[in-house]
Amino acid sequence: MQKYSYKCSHCRYSIQTKGPFPFYIKNGKRVQVDTFHEATTHPITGLMADIYCAECDKEKRYIIRKYKKPVSNILDIWSGNIAGTEKRFCYKCKKPIYLILPDNKIKCPRCRKGTFSINTYDRDTEEDFLNHIPVSAPKGPLKIIQNKKSIKVPKPTVIIDSSERMGYTFCRFSNWFAGTVKKRLKHGDYSIQGMEEQISIERKTLPDLVGSIIFKRKQFIKNMEQFSNLKKKCVVIEASFSEVKSLYSESNAHPNAVVGSLIAIQEKWDIPFYFLDSFELSEEFVASMLSKYHALWWLQKNGFGKYFIQGDI
Repeated sequence: MQKYSYKCSHCRYSIQTKGPFPFYIKNGKRVQVDTFHEATTHPITGLMADIYCAECDKEKRYIIRKYKKPVSNILDIWSGNIAGTEKRFCYKCKKPIYLILPDNKIKCPRCRKGTFSINTYDRDTEEDFLNHIPVSAPKGPLKIIQNKKSIKVPKPTVIIDSSERMGYTFCRFSNWFAGTVKKRLKHGDYSIQGMEEQISIERKTLPDLVGSIIFKRKQFIKNMEQFSNLKKKCVVIEASFSEVKSLYSESNAHPNAVVGSLIAIQEKWDIPFYFLDSFELSEEFVASMLSKYHALWWLQKNGFGKYFIQGDI
């Protein structure tokens, strides 16, 4: 099974597809085949994959090929000669779906300016490349154990600033949050309901960051000064530090001027800046930070110790 990662050339929004992998039917349910041995011990019904629909802007699990008759020979599973039906269009919007996106052909649904291209990494070997594919976010709830007893902290509701048009939805993190609401935030883009005066996180794409520092500098500095009054705050940048330090394709701004301003703001007002490689990783980072801050606050407020598991850190 292969994983493919793609990034928008403009806003750096990233998506991932995965597959294909064989499956068989057991007790009326689809069972994914993960090993060569399984593929040789069960009649394979078809191939599944985690595909991407640009119209819906969603990564979905689809049956991309279904054989007319179950296949038992491992070599025939991947053969294009075996009779079957192929799924090439989204069942919802009827637009094309992709396991492998054509390079620089699919327009980003978030910014409507860039196109998706394969997300490359600095690497010496293919093994290094595969080792740098991030694992999935945790699926379980936040674990808190104090005095050998598990404590259940209520899930908070995330506030998303109403001006955020292409930001995080946190749909993947129902294990951490009760839901989301949109409203105008005085500071930043994301906070926790009832804690707006305590915590807020600002999100910046690379073009937005450069534009704020170079072309809207006065307003950005003013915003950061007001932002600094919060107890917990940070700015999440959807780009690696090497990208921020590289020449920009859509601006003549010098990277050193951008980095110098960031460090100056951080040192003057104690506002951390975090550089995250992709949209997906940035969303997970923000979700984790909001969830953990709320949990520690709730524990302290309700007479528990301000820690998750004693001695863990």
